Amino acid sequence: MTKPAASPGLSAPWNGTVPRTRIFDALSLLLPAGESFVIDALQAWGAESASLDERARLELDRFVREERAHQRAHRLYNQALVARASVALAVAQRAEGAVAQLQGWPLVQRVALAAAFEQLTALLSHEVLAHGHLLGDGGTASSEVRLWRWHAAEELAHCHVATQAAQACGVGHLRRVVALGMASAYLAIDVLRAWTVLCTSDAASGAGRSRVAIDTLAFALRSVPSLARMTVGWWRCMVFPYGAARPARA
Repeated sequence: MTKPAASPGLSAPWNGTVPRTRIFDALSLLLPAGESFVIDALQAWGAESASLDERARLELDRFVREERAHQRAHRLYNQALVARASVALAVAQRAEGAVAQLQGWPLVQRVALAAAFEQLTALLSHEVLAHGHLLGDGGTASSEVRLWRWHAAEELAHCHVATQAAQACGVGHLRRVVALGMASAYLAIDVLRAWTVLCTSDAASGAGRSRVAIDTLAFALRSVPSLARMTVGWWRCMVFPYGAARPARA
């Protein structure tokens, strides 16, 4: 799939409303740092593993290339976001600081956490591609929507690489469950914080607090089915950490 260009600016909501738009903007601010962590963990594992066959190494190389492409696209995306709302820079820097602290963990723990982040990303990617509520209702074809759909499709295609690395690295069920819980808490807290910062900036710059509040309530109510489906998928990852490695593609 050809990589779409990132948007040069985010001066207006590109995903219907401010809350729907800013949830993806918040995710984008966290992604480059998170992808660096995942890439570094899997590359370190690949360098230490003598048992990888040619096919596995090719898959690992493809995984790294695609993750780096995601990084480049989202860094451009984030530059435009920071230009619009300078508060976004602090969000991205906080994510980079958190990842720097994780780099000192033992390799097996980093691989377990990398696999957990990839499973969470796959759950969201499947929801984005299979259902229209979260992203691009009505056939929206903006560059941002194309960027996220491209990213989601590649995540679903390669998420099994991190899971297989965790299995080969000897990560047991309990450690995978703990890693998934940690990754879930990290993403939930940081995405919510970043989303709040961005929505507050919108409200202060003219979007209107009442309008943002109304749109947030509507978005939350309409998101219940999506949250329910992702919660079911999350529990499957908890119970079957290796059997749930590759969600069905949309």
